[in-house]
Amino acid sequence: MGQPRIVVGVDGTRTSFSALRVAIEEARLRRLPLHIVVAWQLASPDIAVETPPVVEHIVRHNEQILEQALNMIDEYDSARVMVSGELVNGDPVATLRTAAEGSMMLVVGTGGDRRRDESSIGSVAHELVHQAPCPVLVVPE
Repeated sequence: MGQPRIVVGVDGTRTSFSALRVAIEEARLRRLPLHIVVAWQLASPDIAVETPPVVEHIVRHNEQILEQALNMIDEYDSARVMVSGELVNGDPVATLRTAAEGSMMLVVGTGGDRRRDESSIGSVAHELVHQAPCPVLVVPE
């Protein structure tokens, strides 16, 4: 394991970008690198074989999310936090749990359908609170 870092999960939602802003500030204050993870998963592996254009569209969409997240670093970070990012085709909980190994903190947005239940935090955040190998900061929108 390398140097401790802050890991943040971003999925393109407003809550994930709120989590990114908080993660940028945490990384800046703690003088730690920030690692952005965009994880996506196909509903079925057969989709890749049966409809390659759909997969290409999904990959492009997630590349744009990562690019938007990296652009936010320039907008919000005047101290120039060291940043890395990765796009992963995999279960978001498992991917973020693995990325957080050896990290100082994992930051995620509340996710979920906030209109349905104001107290819910979404399934990914809920699972990570219970499974992550480091402290988890769940950020509301």
